[in-house]
Amino acid sequence: MENLKVKTEPLFELGPFNDLLLLGGGSLLRDLCKWAKKNNFAIRVITSPRHATEHIEGIVLKKFLEEESIPHIVSESIASNEVHTFVGEISKTFCLSLGAAWIFKPLTIEKVFNNKLFNLHGTRLPQNRGGGGFSWQILTSNRFGFCVLHLIDGGIDTGDIIYFDEFLYPAICRIPEHYSDFYIKQNFSFITKLLEETTNKSKLIKPIAQAEYFSTYWPRLHTTTNAWIDWSWDVYELERFICAFDSPYAGAQTYLNENKIHLKNVSINFQDGAFHSYQAGLVYRKSKNWLCVCVKGAGLIIENVLDENGSDKFDAIKVGDRFFTPYEKLENVKHRVIYNATGLKT
Repeated sequence: MENLKVKTEPLFELGPFNDLLLLGGGSLLRDLCKWAKKNNFAIRVITSPRHATEHIEGIVLKKFLEEESIPHIVSESIASNEVHTFVGEISKTFCLSLGAAWIFKPLTIEKVFNNKLFNLHGTRLPQNRGGGGFSWQILTSNRFGFCVLHLIDGGIDTGDIIYFDEFLYPAICRIPEHYSDFYIKQNFSFITKLLEETTNKSKLIKPIAQAEYFSTYWPRLHTTTNAWIDWSWDVYELERFICAFDSPYAGAQTYLNENKIHLKNVSINFQDGAFHSYQAGLVYRKSKNWLCVCVKGAGLIIENVLDENGSDKFDAIKVGDRFFTPYEKLENVKHRVIYNATGLKT
């Protein structure tokens, strides 16, 4: 009887690397740049106009790259000849996308990056593809965090998974800023450890193909467009929604006395009992530092009330005032927003 042959998946050779090429922007990119310089690791950056002008802890990304003398290029198109020339020979280069603003076409991935362009994704794949990650996690009460390194293949977060790790966000994480700070620490350790293991030596990895029937996708969000508060929701939905657009964003938005305002730093209050839906949005108590507001099912404690310039409007609020959101704003709240290399598309 003829022996049966078991089909085995080919192994993927990761490394050796002595050069780091980062694509995108954000705090993690900055931290990896600092690590690379400190550890005598060659570092280059390709960024978009949108990311180049972002402030990261008080300094614009482009200025940071210039002050640190890090070779970089700012481009609207990842397929441009200028980018191709800048990338050059990359046989020993770890090419990593960190929230990059471009759509990578298969031809660019092959011709410019030799089919070894990686992306770092912060949630479980193939579930939770797309953007707006921390806000969606807060809305769905998801505390699972991931460090997922996968190949970019031209789809949206669809390439084979090369390496991954899983962690839990602590219970103290309530707003996107908390999630982001913890995510950066976890993924910084994940990437630097991998680079240390593959410096001048290779590592054989068995790629994991993503099962498409498990896939879900969540689009990007935009505070000004999507963060309007619907006061008819119950207290749990309201708390999660307001937390989802808290710092570093401007805050979920509504109206008070005909003025548009933003709310931050909220928590649920069961002490004062339940309220009727008609009472939703009414300020029923005011302390020195917080407001108590009626919502469906319980009270909502609000500590920060800001205008569009970020100025504190707490002192102007009186007991009996009501937060409300006009119907026309709620009609548009679920409109999809699209970003490109230069920013929000209109």
